[in-house]
Amino acid sequence: MNLKKTLRIFFLSLFLAHTAAAQNSENYTFKGEFIYGTIIKHTDHLKNIVKGPVMGGEVAVEWQSADGWHRYFNYPYLGVGAAYLNLGNPDTLGNALAIYPYINFPIVRTGRFSVNFKAGAGLSYVTKTFADFRENVMRVSSDPLFLDYKKSNAAIGSPLNVYFAAGFNADVPLSDNLSFTAEYGWNHISNGMIKAPNSGINMLNAFIGLKYTPNFDARRNEYLRYFYAPDLPRDITCEITVSGGLRQRYMRDGGEGYGKTFPIASLAAGVYKPLTNFYRMGIGGDFFYDGVYTTGLSSGYKREYITVNELKNKLRFGISWQNELIMGRFTAGIHAGVYLFNPVKNLEPFESPSNKGIIYSYDPEKEVGWFYTRVSGKYLLTKHIYASIGLKTHLQKAEFIEWGLGYRF
Repeated sequence: MNLKKTLRIFFLSLFLAHTAAAQNSENYTFKGEFIYGTIIKHTDHLKNIVKGPVMGGEVAVEWQSADGWHRYFNYPYLGVGAAYLNLGNPDTLGNALAIYPYINFPIVRTGRFSVNFKAGAGLSYVTKTFADFRENVMRVSSDPLFLDYKKSNAAIGSPLNVYFAAGFNADVPLSDNLSFTAEYGWNHISNGMIKAPNSGINMLNAFIGLKYTPNFDARRNEYLRYFYAPDLPRDITCEITVSGGLRQRYMRDGGEGYGKTFPIASLAAGVYKPLTNFYRMGIGGDFFYDGVYTTGLSSGYKREYITVNELKNKLRFGISWQNELIMGRFTAGIHAGVYLFNPVKNLEPFESPSNKGIIYSYDPEKEVGWFYTRVSGKYLLTKHIYASIGLKTHLQKAEFIEWGLGYRF
């Protein structure tokens, strides 16, 4: 996909989002912001290739609804944003374009002044990847371990990636139709190890800009305060989710299977109790299959030492504490888990097998460890069946993206 085509898609998406907003609500806004920030150097190779600050801009359209679940969140704004980011080292990291839907939850709202929490996820396109670097040196050697890893963009393995945004923002009115907006938050670009290497890019970015509201009505927010919102049921529910996906081995692992794609799968079961009209808490069990843990791991990166192809090394089981927001048919949240069964941990680090307990000290740069998280989203297709997507990570390192279907009862 070339840059011109990508830009066309972004601006077409913004036009469609604006059209939808205009047709469904008179209370919509346009926003334009300048972005300045930094890339977090969470790995050694990023310390070598991050040179300058992140700079760019974002345009967005937002709209507000007074229906259904919106009442339980103090009438948040839904939005669609399109961002351009210069990643501070054009020759190696390139530039990023992102488009993503998001939701802006009011924390403090007094008249038109508000402080909000923003969360969103979408797609991003990065103009420089590890593949570009590798092609430039293939004429010297075809050995992946020959590459000067310290100078490569090992953070991004594919042009198309997911994009996450989370942060706090404030709106300060300047006139009836215009307000000043400022934001500080976290942005993330990654492909979830579908294409290696992929340590991802984490950024802390500041935004400043203006927001324009064409049809401002001073009475609207005051009117919304008197809407009656009945309590939702607090029934306990159970869910079973079956998911699958693909991932690649880390490029410096070497051994058998370098450059190949391996299947992943998971089976998750959870029990949930809504504690408020918009939040539920649950506990669950997670069973994982990861085909990447097969014969030959060890030669380059020395994370795991696996000499035989055994099924047990590909299996893991854990329990997780699950926190999710309820937004009509959609739920989204973060699950935090601990492995109870994880044979791979005894094959880390490379030197010799060991016999570790459930919780132990470890270096996240060299080992998977005992703690995992999942960013989860679920959408009810029927009363009982839902589609799901999840990003499983070990601290700041993405392991894989999983796509699934589930049953709620």
